[in-house]
Amino acid sequence: MKHYLYLRLNAILVLLMVSLNATSSDLIGKIDSLIKGKRMTVGVATECNGVQFTFNDSLHFPLLSVFKVHVAMAAVDKMQNCGISADSIIHISKKQLHPNTYSPLKQAHPNSDINITLAELLKYSVALSDNNACDILIDFVGGINHVDSYIRNLGISGFRLCETELSMHSNIQRCRNNWSRPSCMLSVLKTLFESDNEGFGLICDIMHTTVTGPDKIPAGTPNGIKVAHKTGSSDRTEGIKIADNDAGVIFLPDAKCYVVVFIMDSSESDQTNAETIAEITHEIITYYKNRHI
Repeated sequence: MKHYLYLRLNAILVLLMVSLNATSSDLIGKIDSLIKGKRMTVGVATECNGVQFTFNDSLHFPLLSVFKVHVAMAAVDKMQNCGISADSIIHISKKQLHPNTYSPLKQAHPNSDINITLAELLKYSVALSDNNACDILIDFVGGINHVDSYIRNLGISGFRLCETELSMHSNIQRCRNNWSRPSCMLSVLKTLFESDNEGFGLICDIMHTTVTGPDKIPAGTPNGIKVAHKTGSSDRTEGIKIADNDAGVIFLPDAKCYVVVFIMDSSESDQTNAETIAEITHEIITYYKNRHI
């Protein structure tokens, strides 16, 4: 009888493993189909209720502005260690607001110094993807190398941070130097959204208010579903877009779904890149629904 039960349990496990592998293969096939004929390289990492999937995870994808999440995490860590509250006001001189970069903060204050709370500065950097705000936060924590070390000390690997927004704008190819494997960015998101750290909670709240990339991950989710995310997008060189990214959390009714979609070296239009991210997001949600997760 025991031998019969043992054999039956083994048979069930084998069938379950075959079923899971088949479903995973289905998602690989869906992604392959979506990017077939498109001149781009795509990387994906996703997890829902402990079930993880990756695609092209061995590649190094340029992060672009997605690295502003890493910077924000290092900033709130310094704030906590130094006893600095989020409503503390810092002074920003007009010299720190470079004109030839994407900066809603500069647009709002074109010719003057600014007094702003750290919470507002974090929102400008993460939710509005302000490049000047990001570099001011990098200076606040002690430099980009400190940001890199801080994330590594959280036990996360598979990435590199060595460039600021200013340095990347001085040479577009430097955008490639800040890179990550998709699964590494997944680990960053999980560290943020599964923590009871108050500072991390502030970043999570800010990511819920992101205004960039509504045609990326949010466009691939069902109506009425909340999304917290951070986008990244480069300029083009000889028609090639170095990166077009989105990474975030989809709050399904019965699960929290982490999604990272990175695109690099795309000759396609920005619209096609965004549509590809949205379509992959839709397939990921379908993948988990079909597995009753």
